[in-house]
Amino acid sequence: MASRFTLPHIDISNFRSSGTYQGSGSAIDGALRIREEHGRRLQNELDAALAAADESRPSDDRLPTAEGTYLEVELQRGTTPDILVRKREGIRPGAVKADENNVRTVALYVPDSARAALQQILADYTSGPLTSRGNAPKNSTVGPIETFRRARLETVWTDDPNALPDDPQHQMWWAVWCPPGAEARIEQACERLAIRAAARDRRSYFPETVVIPVLATRAAIELMLFLTGDINELRRASDNPVFFIDEVRGDQAEWTEELAERITWPTSATPAVCLLDTGVNRAHNLIEPALAAADMHAINTEWGTDDHDHGGHGTAMAGLSLHGDLTVQLGDQSTRVLNHRLESVKLLPPLGFDPNEPHSYGVLTQAAISLPEISAPERGRVFCMAVTNQDVSGAIPSTWSAAVDQIAAGTMIGDGEDAPRRFIVVSGGNVPPVIQTDQLQPQDNFPTEDPAQAWNGIVTLTRWCQH
Repeated sequence: MASRFTLPHIDISNFRSSGTYQGSGSAIDGALRIREEHGRRLQNELDAALAAADESRPSDDRLPTAEGTYLEVELQRGTTPDILVRKREGIRPGAVKADENNVRTVALYVPDSARAALQQILADYTSGPLTSRGNAPKNSTVGPIETFRRARLETVWTDDPNALPDDPQHQMWWAVWCPPGAEARIEQACERLAIRAAARDRRSYFPETVVIPVLATRAAIELMLFLTGDINELRRASDNPVFFIDEVRGDQAEWTEELAERITWPTSATPAVCLLDTGVNRAHNLIEPALAAADMHAINTEWGTDDHDHGGHGTAMAGLSLHGDLTVQLGDQSTRVLNHRLESVKLLPPLGFDPNEPHSYGVLTQAAISLPEISAPERGRVFCMAVTNQDVSGAIPSTWSAAVDQIAAGTMIGDGEDAPRRFIVVSGGNVPPVIQTDQLQPQDNFPTEDPAQAWNGIVTLTRWCQH
């Protein structure tokens, strides 16, 4: 054990670099503003922004007339948006974004009744008497403000800018962030606009914010934003599949058929994900166009090629491999382009047949690999095997893991000098799903399962799979 401490330290001195430290404080580096010029410019920008907001303010008979306006306020680098809060007047900052230079942009809601108060703050800063210390009045509020602009939908969008749809009729799930007291008004607006808001048990509640998933078009969300004044922030609601699982259970076929019509399906020459599993039930409108009958195999032809697992394990793996998370795809109306297709090899026997011998899985896996390669030798593919031997841990190599290494290296029996080096993804086993913290067990209790100890495979670990 002492030999561990006789080796020299790693020397990184040749890789070091130095530079002048630059903090994230004032963008004007402490220089005093000329308050009259700065104040007059902000007054003009505020007046122009309010006028532009009034001119572009939408109207809809289904919603009451707006009683306030959103402004886009740019602050100096590192400035907290709390300087803009005026609780008594109802002026509140909403979405806050910072660019790569840490310049902050704030969505500021200004009630119509508070416009005069905001204008007075600027007037005091511009021409009011200096304080005893020689500072302009309201300097802590006005000094860090760089610009006033009319707000747009983009002002309150804090997600990936590329994910915000341009089409006014684009429908998707939005995460609507609002103050707790505005939840009922958002519900009422959704009802009047005939759009769907998720039930209360599907919402997220925080001390100062309620997040409501809303299925709506961009045009409807813009109406809600500028006519209610109750939305602080918008993001994608891409993490809540409950609507499709529970609320529209009887209409799932219609939703999947609509999605299938929006997909540009792959050709036969497209690279494939080849699944080594329990087979696949091909007769599903989100699977069939990407899985030809000729691309379904079994290491024993008497087993058939359909999915015999009572939970549809192989079919579920097929859908996941082909589409990933369907929540966003079902919830919007965009065109989807699939750049890969599917192949399937049934590796496990159905009921009524003798089980595979554990010592034979290496040979069987190599035989399974050869079937699609013989059937479509020119097609590129990635192999995915979500099957493990849960009774054997991956502490030491096994004949199965060695066979997987041969598969990946292109050295299994029958491979010639020009045999392909194969990309194979192997399951590492399963971790039981638990919710209570006190039920969590140490990771050492769940070692990877055979054949995940293979050196040349890519190993994944799951929490939900039951095989």
